[in-house]
Amino acid sequence: MTRMNRRTIVAGGGAAMIAAACNAPALAHEGDAPIGAWTPLTDMPFPVQEIYPAPFWKASGAAIGLKPQTYNILVNAGGLTPGGANNVTDAVTYYDPSDDRWRYGSALPEARHHIALVNNNGYLYGVGGFARNAGGGWQMRNNCWRIGAIDAPWDWMAPLPHPQAEAVCASLGGYIHFVGGRAPAGSRNQSWSDHIDTDEHWAYDAAANRWRTLSPLPSPRNSAAGAVVGGVLYVIGGRTVNDGNTSAVDVYDPMSDRWERASPMPQAQAGLAAAVLGGKIYVFGGEYFAPGGGGVFAEAWEYDPRKDKWRAVAAMPHPRHGLGAVTLNNTIYVLGGALKASGEGTSAVLDKFEI
Repeated sequence: MTRMNRRTIVAGGGAAMIAAACNAPALAHEGDAPIGAWTPLTDMPFPVQEIYPAPFWKASGAAIGLKPQTYNILVNAGGLTPGGANNVTDAVTYYDPSDDRWRYGSALPEARHHIALVNNNGYLYGVGGFARNAGGGWQMRNNCWRIGAIDAPWDWMAPLPHPQAEAVCASLGGYIHFVGGRAPAGSRNQSWSDHIDTDEHWAYDAAANRWRTLSPLPSPRNSAAGAVVGGVLYVIGGRTVNDGNTSAVDVYDPMSDRWERASPMPQAQAGLAAAVLGGKIYVFGGEYFAPGGGGVFAEAWEYDPRKDKWRAVAAMPHPRHGLGAVTLNNTIYVLGGALKASGEGTSAVLDKFEI
């Protein structure tokens, strides 16, 4: 029997049999009062999944004395839109929590999905991802672009050493870290099946405009979530093509260029999102596959780095995967994603989560 995985399902428009990638799809928490509260906000301008949004700081145009007045915005770039695996967008949209409205910024130089956004040293960077070509929508790229304002054109920066996507991307100590995900297995780079899971770890130095290699991720995997707390980087969950979802949590210390293992998630989730609030990491959603079908997670979790412990928080009102989570002004905004496993049920939902 042919072994199926998430990308063969997306590219083929759906399938009845999916490879096993996690165990139970949910955990019960009867008798526990939910921790945290969810509030629906204005939907995104269009449904989109496989996104890696980020916060950004934008000048309002007004000034107080000699200092420009600024405010935080949430930015999304690219992603997969409804209608099949080749519907890749170049649109850049941003959300302003001060008036609960979405607007459009400068489009990407090329349509992408799984492009990682990261705010670093006052610039917003877009790294890696997949582009559409004649053979399909999964040609991996190594481009790195940045903007200094949401309506400015994107500048081309030094590319990744080679194409890589579905990675964890974070600003840590003034550098951009790009960890794990998928990379081409050889010279061919035409579809998702040409790629393998990778443990590669790169750091971008903006002053030198170059990438350098760092200690690799202990276990190669894709579709993990990342978060920075206390000057270290957490890589949470994810999956491999052959072994499915993982609950592993790896912690990187840039001072020693070493990885350590933290307590695993309560359950294995991939295609999930994470954000930091009050010194704790909050992790949301994801998807799983099993023989005969798959699904998405509603579960949300809180991780306390000081105690190295996990606990459940209030579940998402809209279970989904391929979503984003961004912290602005002591609030976590959870956006986009798909309500069903793989490419179905793409959503425009935006909810805020508060503790």
